[in-house]
Amino acid sequence: MHALRWAMTVLAIVVLVPAVPAPADDGADLRRAFSRFISAKELRFDTVPDIYPGGYARISIYATRASVGGMIVDEAWFRLVGASLDPVALKQGELRIVHVRDASIHVRASIKSLEEYFQQGNAIADVKLWSDGEYLYGRGTVALIGVPTKVYFKGAFAVGGTREVYFHISDLRVNGLPMFSPLIRKWERDINPVFKQSDWPVTFRIRGLRMTRDWFVVSSLPNLNAPCDFCWGFESPGVRP
Repeated sequence: MHALRWAMTVLAIVVLVPAVPAPADDGADLRRAFSRFISAKELRFDTVPDIYPGGYARISIYATRASVGGMIVDEAWFRLVGASLDPVALKQGELRIVHVRDASIHVRASIKSLEEYFQQGNAIADVKLWSDGEYLYGRGTVALIGVPTKVYFKGAFAVGGTREVYFHISDLRVNGLPMFSPLIRKWERDINPVFKQSDWPVTFRIRGLRMTRDWFVVSSLPNLNAPCDFCWGFESPGVRP
């Protein structure tokens, strides 16, 4: 008898309490939409949908070997908080942001990945890079009148505004001879910005840069000495460079 009364009570609660409609499973649509501006070997998503179509309390993305902003990076983390996406555009595989409360990014590129970037569309061949933890150094060869000539350069990364990253050269030598400033500025124009978001459907504010002996880090985090609080999905023990 008691069991029957308990079952009837539960049934009444289920009937009387209005059900919140579950959002459609649009994981494939999200992947298609984000893949249009994040080309990566692997993309992992962790989402917390809201109760209305196209709404997300949080979207977290982890990417490996990703092409972001023109640069190949080893790992990248993205987080959107309080995001409203156009649901019709999303079904078509297009990412159209109606509103987002906060957007964060954290990427890191190895010296090898930076070498790949500097070799793309660059007159300098066989680029070899290294870092002392502050500056990035490089050497390679360039063809002058058809003759391979040794090139050496030294430079550092800097944020342009809050959404772009530039590489500024402080020393450029060809066959040991220092190059004049106009030639340095021309080469900078050819490679900059090394990280841009001008064609992205959502932009992320860059607050921190770091160059170590092994990694170059671009982040929305103002303090790169602290662990990344939104980085996830990696196999390594931590995300500090």
